[in-house]
Amino acid sequence: MIEGVSGEHPRVGYVGMGQLGAAMAGRLLDVGVPVSVFDLDTAATAAMVKEGAEVAASGAELASTCDVVSVCVPDAGHVDLAVADLAHGTARRDRPLTVMLHSTVHPDTVMSARRALAGAGGRLHDVCVAGGAAAAREGQLVLFVGGRGEMADEAADLLDHYGNHVVAAGPVGAGAAMKLAFNVQTYAQFAATATAFGMASSAAVDREALAEAWRHVGQLGALTEQFLPILELGSGQLVGAARDRMQATVDIARKDLRLAAELCDDGVLEGLLEALGSAMPEVFGVADGATDDGRGR
Repeated sequence: MIEGVSGEHPRVGYVGMGQLGAAMAGRLLDVGVPVSVFDLDTAATAAMVKEGAEVAASGAELASTCDVVSVCVPDAGHVDLAVADLAHGTARRDRPLTVMLHSTVHPDTVMSARRALAGAGGRLHDVCVAGGAAAAREGQLVLFVGGRGEMADEAADLLDHYGNHVVAAGPVGAGAAMKLAFNVQTYAQFAATATAFGMASSAAVDREALAEAWRHVGQLGALTEQFLPILELGSGQLVGAARDRMQATVDIARKDLRLAAELCDDGVLEGLLEALGSAMPEVFGVADGATDDGRGR
């Protein structure tokens, strides 16, 4: 069983043991913060037990026994379910619970979740992250925090464990908006790189020389460097589990770009984002009937 809220160090609960959630929870364990986890995937929670985490039977149990709870789930529907579960446990506490929402969702989802938790006596902040699981494990994430100045000390103290660049984005909800803006640039650069490589291949241009020119002027960031090997995959190489993982990446990209479009009050920008979302299967090589020429490989 998980011990009650007390002790020298804050206990942090985690809902969602996907790739990013597991890496963030693992980071806390690495620096000595006690962690309890909940996920419907028992294999995922079993892996965290091997790292030193305890397992809760529900989000409500986390809410009633932890000092801070993080939520790292895929989308708005999962956020709603997780927060409703947490609210049951929050209502049983004798002091407020702080929930940190790491999911990339629309600011309206953040505000709805905040209201739902407030009704049970809890406080929710968007703490969206960028950098990926490897950066999470090393404590080198970028964090976009909504309502940073209002965050309880036990939650605020965790930020420096997670990241080396913490952005006070504005009021609650602003962190989610900033993360979507961040992701727009990322996906646009991936699409531009794939397009440029396609042009280079058609003109018999040395693509590595092109990439080196980008590096020379600082136009090729570390994140895009990680994307380049995907463009080198030949036709038919992206199959099975590898293709499934890339399709999952495409689904996330299209979800993020759809949310970003919903934030726009300019029809032209909205159209650009919709077009960018439509291009993602081709950019990542999972479009039906995609060819080498289509992706510039």
